[in-house]
Amino acid sequence: MKTNKLVCWMFVMGLVLVLIHGCKTYYFRENYQEANSILHLEQNLKSKPFLKVHLKNGDVCIFQNLWHIDTTRKLIAGNGISYDLNRKQNNQGVLNIPIDSVAIFETNRIPDKPEYERVALLSLLAGVDALIGIICLSNPKACFGSCPTFYLNDKDNFHYADAEGFTNAISPSMEYADIDALNNPKIVNPSFSLTMKNEALETHCINDIKLLAFPRRSGQQIYHSPEDSFYLCENTYPIHHAQDKEGNISSFLEKADRVERFSLADENDLNSKEEIYIDFNCIENVNRLGLILNFRQTLLSTYLFYSSIGFMGDQVGDIYTMMETKKQIRDKFDGTIKLLGGIEVFAWNERMTNWEFQGSFNETGPIAINRQMIPLKSMVSNGIENLSAIPVKLKLILNKGLWRIDYVALTNIINTIIPQRLSPIRIMNKGIKDDEALASILDSSRYLISMPGSAYRFDFIMPQKNQDYALFLYSKGYYLEWMRTHWIKDKNLYKLKQMVLKPATFLKEETKTYKKYETMMEQEFWNSKIDTKNVSYYEH
Repeated sequence: MKTNKLVCWMFVMGLVLVLIHGCKTYYFRENYQEANSILHLEQNLKSKPFLKVHLKNGDVCIFQNLWHIDTTRKLIAGNGISYDLNRKQNNQGVLNIPIDSVAIFETNRIPDKPEYERVALLSLLAGVDALIGIICLSNPKACFGSCPTFYLNDKDNFHYADAEGFTNAISPSMEYADIDALNNPKIVNPSFSLTMKNEALETHCINDIKLLAFPRRSGQQIYHSPEDSFYLCENTYPIHHAQDKEGNISSFLEKADRVERFSLADENDLNSKEEIYIDFNCIENVNRLGLILNFRQTLLSTYLFYSSIGFMGDQVGDIYTMMETKKQIRDKFDGTIKLLGGIEVFAWNERMTNWEFQGSFNETGPIAINRQMIPLKSMVSNGIENLSAIPVKLKLILNKGLWRIDYVALTNIINTIIPQRLSPIRIMNKGIKDDEALASILDSSRYLISMPGSAYRFDFIMPQKNQDYALFLYSKGYYLEWMRTHWIKDKNLYKLKQMVLKPATFLKEETKTYKKYETMMEQEFWNSKIDTKNVSYYEH
C-alpha cells in the first residue's frame, strides 16, 4: 500500500518550473504547470536552449538563457529560479547547484564541450527531432530505437546487426552489463574489430566494452545461457517437426537463415499466450542435451516503451527523477514486459506423462538476433531410453505477437567454461584514432558518450596466434531516450498510472490501438533509423 501511495503521489504532485519564450527571451511564471506546458510547445523547443535541473531531494531549478559548469567547484552556475518539492518558489537569481546533487537534467541542447560531459550523462533531451528534422509522423511509437548496435562488418545493413547492447537500461540507475553472441566466423588472424553505432535519437552512455573469447576446435561450439553461463558443446540436431495453431512451421525453424516465425498480437488482449510444439528424432547422444534458440522481439515491446514515455509528456523529467531516486517506483515501470513474459521451454516426460519446465529465454530487443542455449534435464531420467525410436518433444509457450524465432536445434553439452576477457587496444572514431574514447572505456569510473550519428570501431588482439575463438560481446552502460515532439502530445497520466499499477488491464485496453499500427510499424521503424554517415547531433 505504501508503494502504491508513492506511485499515485508521483502523478498528482506538481512537477516542473518552466521557461517561456516570447520576443526571443525566456520568462519565468509562478504557475509552473502552465509554464511547463508552454516550454514544451514545438516552436519553443526550437528556440533558445533551456536547462531544467531535477535534484535528488525533489527540488527543480531552471536556468535562464545562460549557465556554465564550474569544473573547479563542480557546480552548475547561472541565473535562474528554484522550486521546492511542493513547487513553491524558494530562490531566484544566481544559483550554484552541486552536480552531485542532480538526479536528471532536462534540456533541448547539450553543448559540445568536455566540461558538459556530466550533463550529457544525465540529460533527457526534448524536441530534438524537430530541431534536426527527424519525425515519425504517422506513428511516433514506431520511431527507430536501438541502444548501441554492433557490427562485425561496419558496412553491413542495420537489418544485420550482430549485437544490441543493454536494451533495458533506460536510465542511469538501470545500468547493467549485457552479453551477446557474435556468431563470428573462424578467426584467421590475431586482430579483430567491432563497430558500435548510435543509429537512433538517444544518448548512449557506455561504461565498458569487452570481448569474451573462448578457444574452439573444429566441430565445437560455445553457447551462452540466459543465466550468463557458457557451455562448450558438440553435435547439432535439427528439428524433425514444428507446429503451432496454424499448422506446420518447420521451414521457419530448421535453419538459421533469418526467415523467422512470428505471429500477430491477439485481437482482444495483448497479454495472450500461444504454444509451439517441436519434435526431434535420431538423437545419437542423449547425454546433457541443450536447446539452442535464435530469437528476437517484435516491435510490441518498443511500442509499449514509447507509449510509457509519451504518456509522461512534458512531465518526463520529473517522473524519471522519481524513478532514479525511488527503487520501489522504478521496479514497477517494467510491469507490462514482466507480465508478457519470455519464451518458456517445457519437455515431455514420457514416464510421468506431463510437461516439465526447463527454463525460459528473456533477452529483449527487436534488432539483433539473440543466440542462446538452455540446458535440458536428463532425457534418460524422463524415461526416454531410445531416442532414435522415441522423439524428444518440446513445447514453447510465449506471448502471442511478441517474439520472432529464427532457429531451433539441440546440442550436446561437454562442460561449462570460463571466458578470457579482452579489452580494446584502440578505438577509431569515424576513421580517426580516439585516445580519449579508449581512456573512457578502460576507466571503470568513466563513460564513452555516443550521440546520434556516432560510429566507433573497437580494435582487439586475440590471446594467441593461429587459434580460432568464439567471441561474445560484453557491453555495460545505459541510454537515455530523446523526447520526440509528437510524443509530448500523447501525455496521459491516467494511462501511465494504469500501465504501472494495472498492467493486465492496460494491455487489454491498449489492444485496439496497437492493432491499428502493428502491420505498418516494421517499415516505419527501419525507415527512421539515423544514418551514421550523414547525421551528427552536434552539427545542428
